[in-house]
Amino acid sequence: MLKILFFFAIFIDIAHSKEFYKKNMVDKAHQSVSKSIANLSDNIDSFFADNKHEDVPNRSKLKISFDTYFREGRGPYVIPELNYQLVLPRTEKRLRLVFENENEDKKSETSKVRTNQTRNNNANDNRTSAGLRYMVEKSGIEFYSDAGIIVNIPPVVFTKFTAKKTIEFTNWILKVNEQIKWVNNKGLTSDLDLDFDKQLTRKYLLRMVNNTFWNDTDYVIRFENGPSLFHRISDEKALSYHAHVITVNEPDFVVENYLLQVTYRQLAYSNWLYFSISPFVNFPRTENFHRTPGLVVGFDAIFGKI
Repeated sequence: MLKILFFFAIFIDIAHSKEFYKKNMVDKAHQSVSKSIANLSDNIDSFFADNKHEDVPNRSKLKISFDTYFREGRGPYVIPELNYQLVLPRTEKRLRLVFENENEDKKSETSKVRTNQTRNNNANDNRTSAGLRYMVEKSGIEFYSDAGIIVNIPPVVFTKFTAKKTIEFTNWILKVNEQIKWVNNKGLTSDLDLDFDKQLTRKYLLRMVNNTFWNDTDYVIRFENGPSLFHRISDEKALSYHAHVITVNEPDFVVENYLLQVTYRQLAYSNWLYFSISPFVNFPRTENFHRTPGLVVGFDAIFGKI
């Protein structure tokens, strides 16, 4: 593991060296892919709308992620992830063609490190979905409506409805995010976030996480609660700290897992390649709350609108 981390450190140092920038081959390839994404969006958009919105900037983007997992007593394994938002700006900026990873719990900062710890997640959740997204805002609430298919044999149909609202108090900000999803081979799920944010200083943000997840397969409700602290070191580096408890309501209201996590994220090259490393420790009830440490090392590459 130390050799791998040493390799990542060398890679980041090289990426920031002047010699690497002088070659500029990586930047040229990135610009070429980003331009292709924007052109594809414009070509499709021309079939759906007139030219009155030609001055609207194209915000289509592609995000490719590679996460390498290290767990105690197991060899490393890599999980690639693809998230593609093809924006059609002329259609009143409301319609998007979206390709994304279908992990049913990917909003949380801690979702990656507890993937194999909760009863509701499985390997099939990492499939890719393709669909259309329609967006509208009413009374300060953002509404998203998605419909499409999940890449599978046979294909799986899904619909998804999301509502978001931010409510400001004197010292705190409440962020409400409710997502209701139906998949034809799984049924309904509900994922509700009620997060309270407080800006401690210019570089520190405290978040009290409150998440509730429910599905109509086993009707188990999972709760995740606890503080998260975000530290912005600079424009290129940041740290986050998480101490959460995960509970379920069956057979009784019991603790399912305790989780401690630290994530370091850094801009590795230019303004589109990011490197992150997340050491963590789970204390799952299935292991009699014995510590189960691990590490996630990831790279995120963003093409298109940044």
